[in-house]
Amino acid sequence: MGQQLELFEVLSAEEEQQKSDTLNRIIKNHKRRMDLTQRKKNILLENGFVEGTHFVIEENIETENVKYEIGYSYDDTRKSFTDKINVYNGDCYLILKDFYAKTNIIKNRNITFDLENGKLNSYSLQNYSSRFIKPTTMLNKLVEANQRADYECLAHNKTALILEHTLNKYKTLYPNAHVMQGTGYRSTNSSYYEWKTVVVTFKSGSSITLRLGTDKDKEYISKSKDVVVDEMSLTEKMDYFNNQA
Repeated sequence: MGQQLELFEVLSAEEEQQKSDTLNRIIKNHKRRMDLTQRKKNILLENGFVEGTHFVIEENIETENVKYEIGYSYDDTRKSFTDKINVYNGDCYLILKDFYAKTNIIKNRNITFDLENGKLNSYSLQNYSSRFIKPTTMLNKLVEANQRADYECLAHNKTALILEHTLNKYKTLYPNAHVMQGTGYRSTNSSYYEWKTVVVTFKSGSSITLRLGTDKDKEYISKSKDVVVDEMSLTEKMDYFNNQA
């Protein structure tokens, strides 16, 4: 019996109460998280969200060892314990579509949101705004964002078809020229935008850069280079332009 007392420290009544209170707080915290997930689900369903389309719940409950402490280190009263409890892991997530041009695929991404007084906030969907908005407003934002991803995918594939058609067109029309894909861009302090082009370079070194239109055969000249004119002197250029009809 004496050996057993050496192995297990006896707690005072106050320490036993602290241990019980701390463990109960941990258990209640997991219960609150589980209840919050259910409240999030309910408010989404009540406002037109469809599970599996607009939101998803990922959760599990497992019995795990949980470590916790009571007391303080400054007075040497800190004690550590380990107990098995039901641990809740999970949340309710909005489903946001992302289009990846490099792989030409749309992927679903689970994004978190907060619930407060019947309103929602999602940093990812609201451009990092902390403002809480009505669930119906959040649904509209989500639908618009996902439609935008679908449009980006369609536009990307349409541009790829137009590009292939335009490359083949000018390779056929000018078999002795070098026809290749290029990239145009516009850059400012706050944005960067680029687009596909077709560059036709002739044996002389002259070239024409075509910007694609919204449909096949709607391309137009974005830039041109005439090596003959570039190599003229000032007087030759003046006479050249003066003699144009």
